[in-house]
Amino acid sequence: MLKKISSDLRKLAQPNLEYWKNQMKNTYGLELQFDGGAGVDPLFLYRQLAFILKQVPPQLIKDSGLKTVLFRTNMGRNLKYSPNHGYYKGNLIALNADIFIHPDDVEDFKDNKGYSISRGTQTVIHEIGHAVDAAFGELSMQPAWMSLSGWSKTPKKGLKQIIIRDKGVPDVVGEMYYSPDAEFPRFYGRRNSYDDWADCFGFYVTGLKSIICSSKLKYFDMLLEPYYK
Repeated sequence: MLKKISSDLRKLAQPNLEYWKNQMKNTYGLELQFDGGAGVDPLFLYRQLAFILKQVPPQLIKDSGLKTVLFRTNMGRNLKYSPNHGYYKGNLIALNADIFIHPDDVEDFKDNKGYSISRGTQTVIHEIGHAVDAAFGELSMQPAWMSLSGWSKTPKKGLKQIIIRDKGVPDVVGEMYYSPDAEFPRFYGRRNSYDDWADCFGFYVTGLKSIICSSKLKYFDMLLEPYYK
């Protein structure tokens, strides 16, 4: 009896899956994919994504060149600084389903007014930021952005390099070097100029602008102004 009920529920859920897929395709030009991991409801994930993307101008996502959002269930348990929450590659972003199923605290994602966003929200918009950055000509590697934190690809006197330690995962060593006077919305953005760029993009788009320093806020005001007219 229970097996039959479960089967019937799956059949009822299928039209809902198609609905959300069509919504994402028609609104943002995105195809949704799920790796089929056992015990994970793709409908829950698709709804979460739809809610998060309401914060992003649809044309900005279309201009990013993104075509696919893939939810993966084999990327490991969500940990605070582990870089396994998601990634961007070509015209695809992959998201670790665990950040939606077992969300952690939001201490990194809160402004001075008490507004906060979830780990899932931050990850989705951060990865979209990488796509926008690439589509617009790798802005994170251009002098206009590099100069705001004193980024350097090579070690130089007075510059710093971050080492991130999170229990249960290998250390993450920053790939680039930055000025000790540079300001970042969160610790992770000190890894390199492109994570710094994607972090600031994410907090800007989700409305946590008060945690972005004035020079980087002005940069994104000018860059994204056409999308917020």
